Amino acid sequence: MDFKALLAEAAAAFFIIFKRTVLLIWYPYRTMRDIALYGNAHQTIVIFIIALLYFLLSYSLRGSVLRGGAVYLVFILLFMATVVFFYVLSKPFRKEANVRSFIYTFSYTLVPTLFWFISNLFLFIILPPPRTMSVPGRGFSAFFVTYSVSLLVWKLILVYLAIRFSSRLGLYRIIYMFLLYAVIFIPLSLLLYHLKIFRIPFI
Repeated sequence: MDFKALLAEAAAAFFIIFKRTVLLIWYPYRTMRDIALYGNAHQTIVIFIIALLYFLLSYSLRGSVLRGGAVYLVFILLFMATVVFFYVLSKPFRKEANVRSFIYTFSYTLVPTLFWFISNLFLFIILPPPRTMSVPGRGFSAFFVTYSVSLLVWKLILVYLAIRFSSRLGLYRIIYMFLLYAVIFIPLSLLLYHLKIFRIPFI
């Protein structure tokens, strides 16, 4: 494949990602179902490239691009472990479960994560800490907390729908799987925090 064709495919994938991101805000159920059925590896690759660019830029501002690359590899391992976890637990109930469907849907659950981390990076550049406790400062803090909670709720909705359409399981089994995941993920997150890899897991 020549460079122009590769560039054209990347541009098309980016456009589809943008379109689906907007649709995930307004029509998450229908959109995530379409992603589970008609996902594409190119879109997943573009999402991961955007994540890589974030890590490199973020850590370059702290003077450690190589550390950014290393942390990105940890993120990749976390993502793949998450996909494998839900795929393996789904397989006994649904033999037709497809690991690629999990990869495609879970890659789109990274969209709220990217929004939050990129906006944090942007704020770090234009409004670095320490931040004052003035009236505008408190107003900004209230806005950012509301913004963060909204993204978290959106993230949880997308994660549920990703599991729902990739596993084709019911609500109670999904809740059970998610609780098992939390039992593993929360201690792992604390370990990564103490190792100074992630203050907040990028997943």
